[in-house]
Order: sequence, then C-alpha cells, then structure tokens
Amino acid sequence: MTVIYFTDGALIDDCLIRRSLLRIPEVIDSLRKSQDEFIGCDLFAAMNETQVYRSLNYHQKTHLKSILQNALFRRWMKNGIEPDLILKRNDYSHFYELTQVFQKLSTIDTLKVVTIGPGFDDLESFLRLRLKLNSKPINEFISQDPHLNWFWNEIRSSLELHS
Repeated sequence: MTVIYFTDGALIDDCLIRRSLLRIPEVIDSLRKSQDEFIGCDLFAAMNETQVYRSLNYHQKTHLKSILQNALFRRWMKNGIEPDLILKRNDYSHFYELTQVFQKLSTIDTLKVVTIGPGFDDLESFLRLRLKLNSKPINEFISQDPHLNWFWNEIRSSLELHS
C-alpha cells in the first residue's frame, strides 16, 4: 500500500530550502501560474529573499506551502504510481489523530509512506519506535528522485547538523 503523506511543510520557511525548490521545473511552473493570487508580492522574490517571505501573512505562507507541495506531488505522480491513500498533516489538529490512522495502516504487510515535504516530521520515529516497523517505511520524495537528490542530500545533511 502506498500512502502519500504531506508534512506541514515547516522547512519551507527556510530560505535555503525555498531557493533549492526553485530548481524543480514543476515548482517554477506552479509559481508562475499562481502569481496572480498574490497581489502586491512577487512569488519568486518571496522564494529568494527572507524579508519578502516574512512580509507574507499567515494565510499567504500557508497557501504558498500548499502550492509548492502540490507541485512536488505532481512531479511524483509522473512516476505512474497511483497512491492508495493521501494524508495531510494539517488535516489533523493533533499528532494523536494522525497516529491513530497509522496504527491501523501498520498492520498492512507492504506499507510504503512517501512524504511530500520538505520537512522533518515526528511520524518516522513514531513508526519505527512505537509501532516497531523494522523496514524504513518513510520515503522522502525529494531524496528519492534521481533528478533532485543531487542537491537535496547536501541540503538535508546541513539541516540535520543544525537541528
């Protein structure tokens, strides 16, 4: 069973992450198409400059994260794999609600969770430590994509050093 899991996209707040996402054609295309939705703000400037990003209000930042994650999901869909289930972190007000879903899913023999982030999430440790899943059930989409992992692995390792 393939589960697509959208994280809350918290790492998108990091300017280095946003700049790196601009290397992805689907992201660029989505930003161009969505530019009209952000009156008085250049989305490409918001992706590149911390001050411009910080000037966005909460709803604009949330919408931008959604645009970016949907672009990553469209890229993943080009693999030709149809997901069995799609879960979004923001659909659950508490992590407990999300864990309830994954406790039920953990009984499935071939559970594969593909995260659409970017972001680190406490779900992986929950699956490994609490549910005792031995295999690596979480697969981060960006690091799996052979056309994206060349820059993402370096960014991910530098972020892990700082966290």
